[in-house]
This record gives sequence, structure tokens and C-alpha cells, in this order.
Amino acid sequence: MSDSQLIASIVDKVLERIAEADPRQVVVGISNRHVHLCDADFLTLFGYPAPQVKKNVRQHGEFAAEESVTLHGPKGTMARVRVMGPNRSASQVELSRTDCFALGIKAPMAQSGHLETAAPIEIEGPAGRVSLDHAVIVAGRHIHMGPSDAAALGVHDQDRVSVLFGGERGGRLDNFLVRVKESYLLELHLDTDEGNAIGAATGDYVTICEN
Repeated sequence: MSDSQLIASIVDKVLERIAEADPRQVVVGISNRHVHLCDADFLTLFGYPAPQVKKNVRQHGEFAAEESVTLHGPKGTMARVRVMGPNRSASQVELSRTDCFALGIKAPMAQSGHLETAAPIEIEGPAGRVSLDHAVIVAGRHIHMGPSDAAALGVHDQDRVSVLFGGERGGRLDNFLVRVKESYLLELHLDTDEGNAIGAATGDYVTICEN
């Protein structure tokens, strides 16, 4: 086991103990702009088949990759946007609303993977470019949890809950989408716009409450 895997394992166990003590307590993960790529688009952009691990993230099997891309929109360009791995079945670009303004993109707020109305984007890598008709979304606020977490909280997949944030800029945010999957670890995701507005940071603990 590598040092990073050992640290991740220890962190997971600590968080499990906290969840056991109070299942309403959930750790925050602030999600910066990033890109998920399908196999074909990754190959076009980089010239080889799969991303390389830079840093594992909390959710099992997912990681921030060594690779990054440049996004091109009608009004501007955004360089060094991190690729997340592993590759997915469809390419997806997740931006904050501020990022969308900078690029001139009108992206819908949507759940990850729901790309029917996603906005177009051009992505540039070191080996090529791809133009995608439906790829850009502003990811809606959500909470990952496993079945045991959901049972402890009395919620189900696709339910909505509210969350209390502490601190000087704290408050209550509603309409967090509950996403339940066997492999998920309990974690709340906000984008950078929402995190800054409520004064939250990755690693904070917040409280799930009734919607």
C-alpha cells in the first residue's frame, strides 16, 4: 500500500467514526472546474488511451489526473483545466456559473451524466481538439452516500435535503440531491461559486437537516 493509499484509508476510517456518532454530519468537497473524457476523446486529445493518476480523491476509484486541457468558448479560453479519471462513457465538462460567464457559455444546471441539454464546447489537448455539442453543465449541489448512510438518514436516491453550514458566512442551503450507490462514501459537493458564497472549504463538516 502506498503512502497516499494509507492516508486515504485512515481518513476514511476517521470519517466513518464521525458518521457513526452523528449520521447527519457530512464532509464537504469543493469541486473546481474539471473535465471527464470518454476513451475516444481522450485518445484524440492526448494521443494515448488513458489518464495518469496525479491524486486520488475521496470517492473510490476516482482521481485527479496528471493531464489537463484548454477550453475554448465563444468569449474566451480557459487553460489548465484538470482531467478527472478514469475515463467515462461520455465526455462532460463541469464549470461554475462564473466560469460559464467568462467563456460565454450558457450551460444548464444538471446532474452529472444528464447531458441532453448540455452546452457545446471545444476542448484542446496536446495532441488534438474535439468539438462537443452536448458536454458543459453546471453541476447541481449534491451529496454522495452509500446505502447504509441513506438508511441512517431515512433518505433515498434522488431525494432532496437541506444542509446547515457554520461559520461567519454560514447558513442553510436547500435542494441537495441525494445520490446513493454501493461504492459511494459520504461526501457533499459544492462548486467554487457556492463554496465561496457560504464560506465553506474542503474538509469542513456540515449538518444535513430536513428539507
